[in-house]
Formats: sequence, C-alpha cells, structure tokens
Amino acid sequence: MVNRILCVMFISIGHYTSAQDQYIQPGLLAASITYSPSVMLNHAESNFYVTGFAEYFLDEHFSFRSDTYLFLNSQNENALIKDGARSYFGIAYHLNKGNWDGSIGFQPGLTIMNRKDSFLHPKIEPSAALRIGTTYYVWKYFHFFANLTYTRSKLAVFERGSLATDELILSAGLGFQIATKRSKK
Repeated sequence: MVNRILCVMFISIGHYTSAQDQYIQPGLLAASITYSPSVMLNHAESNFYVTGFAEYFLDEHFSFRSDTYLFLNSQNENALIKDGARSYFGIAYHLNKGNWDGSIGFQPGLTIMNRKDSFLHPKIEPSAALRIGTTYYVWKYFHFFANLTYTRSKLAVFERGSLATDELILSAGLGFQIATKRSKK
C-alpha cells in the first residue's frame, strides 16, 4: 500500500514539474536581499551581514553575478571587525534540471574593513569569493535559494601587518526575477 502511494506521488510530482514553464532562460535577471550569518575561518567569530545579489543569465548554463555583503554586527563581544563591506563580480556555471538550478561561481572583488580597536580609516583590499548554490524557480517572478560563499580576504593593520579574514557566509531566502528577453517558443 505504501509503495503504491509513493508511486502515485512521484508520478504526480513528475507530471507537475514536466508541465511547468521553464523559467531559466537567456536574459533572466534575478536578485534578492537577505540576512546572512557567517563563520570566520581564522578567528573564533561569527558575523552577520545584509547580503544582496543580482544575476543575469547569458544562457541556461552561464551567468554574470554580483554579490555585496554589508557588515551588521558580530556575535562576539571582542569582535575583530568594527565595520565593513565586501563586493564581488564574476561568472557562474549552472547545472539545471527543469526549474531547479545548482551553480558554482568565482568572483574577484574588493573588501573594505576596519578593526574594532583601530582609529585608522578603513582600507580597501583585493578579495575573492567562491560560491556554490541551489535555486528553485517556483513561479515566473520568484524563487527560493541557498548559497554558501567562501570569501578570501585580509584586514590591513598598519602597525602589525595584515590579518586573514576568510569567512564562510550562508545566504538563503526568497529571490525575485524577471525575463528581460522573450522566450523562443
């Protein structure tokens, strides 16, 4: 009995997903803003960011993507970072099946940060990000996503050199998209 119910469920889900419109197409513009926790890899700290992204699909498998992370606060009282922002722009490769999309991307960028105990002005440093993510396009105007981003960066401390500020940042939530080109159907 259980096998029959599972079989009917899988057939129904398969029929629903095959009858659904294809939203991943050239010209798709997707974006979102979300709250993102992070874990520093070189320090015992957890930070929180407001994260925003914009992504433009060149075709079903490649897109240009920009991500920005604005530092909000740290979970630790003796936090390393006082304020900061990270901004990245790069390309992503997508493996998709129907309206489900898995992606990996590399993004060079810039980081601007300041130490909590410093009175110096923040300094801009080169940075890079490697991101993996999954997205499900639910309707022609919105999707659900989850991304894990590794950021490689450093914080310049003039009197002591530089500190590594590499982080793993988790972003998940509701995103929005619009098709900027007409579908070729």
